[in-house]
Amino acid sequence: MTISRSVFIKRYRMQIELAACMDWISQPAVSPPSLEWLAWHPKLVHQHATVKWESFRQEMDGNVFPSLANREGCRQLMREISLKSNFVPEATWLACSSESLGRDKGVGTIQGLRAGPVHGAIQNIGVVAAWRGRGVGKELIRRALRGFYLTGCRRVTLEVTTHNFRAIELYESVGFRAIETVYKYSFFGG
Repeated sequence: MTISRSVFIKRYRMQIELAACMDWISQPAVSPPSLEWLAWHPKLVHQHATVKWESFRQEMDGNVFPSLANREGCRQLMREISLKSNFVPEATWLACSSESLGRDKGVGTIQGLRAGPVHGAIQNIGVVAAWRGRGVGKELIRRALRGFYLTGCRRVTLEVTTHNFRAIELYESVGFRAIETVYKYSFFGG
C-alpha cells in the first residue's frame, strides 16, 4: 500500500541588486583549468538537462519538483525554459570538465528568464555532487548575473528551499538577500 501526503515546502525568494556587485561580476573567471564554460546554444539543451538531473535527482528539490528527479522531466523542463519568449540566453551557462576520461562532461548548469523590464530570474543552478564546493556554482552565478546585466536587468531573484543551507550560504556570499518567504505545494508518495 502506498501512502501519499501533500505538504507545503518553505522557500526563500532571494534578490540581488546588480549595481551592488558590479565589481565582482565584471572580473575575469577564476576556475580550474580543467573547466570549460559554454555559453547557451540550443544544441546544448540535452547536456543542460543531464546536468540538471544529475544535480537534483537525489536532493530535496527532486521531491519538491518531481521533474528534477526524472531524466525525461529534466529534458522537457530544459526545452520549455529555452523556448520561452522571456528566456535569457546570456544568463544561461554550462560548465564542463575534461577530467572524465579525457572527454567533456557537464558538471554545472544555470538558466535565466526575464521576469520584468529590468528584473531577471535564475531558474535553476545545478552542480553535480562531485564538483560542489569547488567554485562552480559561484562562477555560474557570476556569469549569469553578468548576462542579465548586459541585457538590461538591474535586479535578479531566485528561490531556494529553506533547508538547502549550502546553497543559501553561497547566494548570500555573492550578495543575494532573502526578501520573501514563499510556500511551494508538493505531493509526496510513500
